[in-house]
Amino acid sequence: MKHSFFALAFLTVCVLSVTLSFAAQYSNPVTIRGFRGAPVFIGVADPTVIQGDDGWMYSFSTNRLVLKSKDGCNWQIHSRNIIPPPTWGDDYYGRPINARVWAPDVRKVQNKWIYYYSLSAWGLPCGIGYAVADNVAGPYVDKGKLFTCKEIGIENCIDPQVIVEDDGSVFMVMGSFRGIYLIELTRDGMRCLRGVEYQKETKTLIAGYPGPWDGSTYEGSYIVKKDGYYYYFGSVGTCCEKEKSTYRVYVARADDIRGPYCGSDGVPITQSGYGKTYGNLVVKAPNSNPKSVVGPGHNSVFVDANGDWWLYYHAFTSLDNFRTRHLFMDKLLWDKNGLPYVENKTPSFQTSREGPKLSLPAHVHR
Repeated sequence: MKHSFFALAFLTVCVLSVTLSFAAQYSNPVTIRGFRGAPVFIGVADPTVIQGDDGWMYSFSTNRLVLKSKDGCNWQIHSRNIIPPPTWGDDYYGRPINARVWAPDVRKVQNKWIYYYSLSAWGLPCGIGYAVADNVAGPYVDKGKLFTCKEIGIENCIDPQVIVEDDGSVFMVMGSFRGIYLIELTRDGMRCLRGVEYQKETKTLIAGYPGPWDGSTYEGSYIVKKDGYYYYFGSVGTCCEKEKSTYRVYVARADDIRGPYCGSDGVPITQSGYGKTYGNLVVKAPNSNPKSVVGPGHNSVFVDANGDWWLYYHAFTSLDNFRTRHLFMDKLLWDKNGLPYVENKTPSFQTSREGPKLSLPAHVHR
């Protein structure tokens, strides 16, 4: 009888493990539901998508919006104001500028969840701030600025993304169309290693150049590590011109986080500019006319329980006459040179596809 009990318990655990590992279906733009459960058509710009310790998937995006999902495909609004509107940009410019939170990135650093954010008004970048929480879902306490654009010496210092290495060292990549730079933070992720002035002097240019934007350099940076290589994703073109947007994503690879990052042609992406973009194309709008999807870009990358890689990004669509940017997702494939791309290098649109395979804790019910 005792042996039968343990056999049954073992079988139950096995079945539970199988039922908690699954893949759902998605169709771009992905489904989002409001607080009352009804579908909503809402702008989701510059998404960072992660899976929390609680098993839920979270999307943190511009304007303090947070979504959550059990399957990575179907989303619901979690919060529209994950932190109060920061006001330190007014002090930076010495006048009210109505700065907003743009392009946040969220990482667990040591035992804290940190919400890194850009603070900017259009044409008036302020710098990078951060907020801290014990749980990925919040509540987050805003700690104010990490540094301003002038303090770090980066003209358009927005779009932060943080990478935590296996040895515990913490790096941040940032910048927009005036050069993409890498700095190192302290191991708790809350300060510049050896101070802001030191990082200002030692920061590494890894993509683009610090001159004026000409449409061929990068923003929306995202770095991931795979099989000993670092992969840099950057968005090129115009992000916010609705049906005229030219946004698209490129990728390059390096064997050191500081670069040099190169595409399959071996040219460092620090050579981009003056009308030429180096790196390999990941995704762009289809060439069909009239277009149904425009301006795909500003991505994050997620690796599922099956080891498959997924690109989450935003794009405009004809479904709302290109009014706002929507959350898109597609699986990444890998070419013969070991560089990732979306199938056909164009977004899927209104076609049902299998999404990422997730393993959820037992307390998160599908």
